Amino acid sequence: MKKDCYSIRWHVLSLLFLLLGASCGDDDYHYPDISQDYLTAQSGADGRLETVTDDDGVTLPVLNSVSAPGQAADTTLRIVANYAREEAADGSLGARLYAAQTAVSPVPLPAESFEEGVKNDPASVLSIWLGLDYLNVVLEIKTGGGSHAFHFVEDRVEDLDGGTRREVDVTLYHDAADDPQYYTRRAYLSVPLWPYVADGVETLGIRFNLCNYNGETETYGFDYRVR
Repeated sequence: MKKDCYSIRWHVLSLLFLLLGASCGDDDYHYPDISQDYLTAQSGADGRLETVTDDDGVTLPVLNSVSAPGQAADTTLRIVANYAREEAADGSLGARLYAAQTAVSPVPLPAESFEEGVKNDPASVLSIWLGLDYLNVVLEIKTGGGSHAFHFVEDRVEDLDGGTRREVDVTLYHDAADDPQYYTRRAYLSVPLWPYVADGVETLGIRFNLCNYNGETETYGFDYRVR
């Protein structure tokens, strides 16, 4: 299943309208308060992003014209975006995206789904935290500029406490494809939790495993309470 893994050469969303600022010397211009966050975006029938939802559950309309990869219509996608919250013409609050790319966010699959076997090339966790229905991960990987493939391997799913608690173990699939380790760059991933929080589950115990550059297995555990 290697062909279905997600490459580090992520799609950069097409920003058809980009406001970068006024010309030099305009003392009245104030640069917007821009944040970088993981967001869940929804495209409309024309393939352009209509809304984004942050990890606090706040949904905002997208104020500028941003196309989903391939202008995919009626699609939900996980993105990492530099954006500002601005007031729209009608006085409501919206989001203006200045830069965005898709995050690696496939639904985890059992090990037997990977026809060429599971790849466990190393990576380093820069940061990891719970988002809204996702586990957000920022990795640092060593690369020579080549393409790296990522996915998530579902190792274990177990229901406890009469089905109100579900525990899931996930391992990072990472195929560096013999890319030389010349320098470090970041990779943005988001493990979907929403497939595991149905059927009366109140708490999800998620454990994320990966191989580090010392040849050791690192494990990060979280409890996600269903809203």
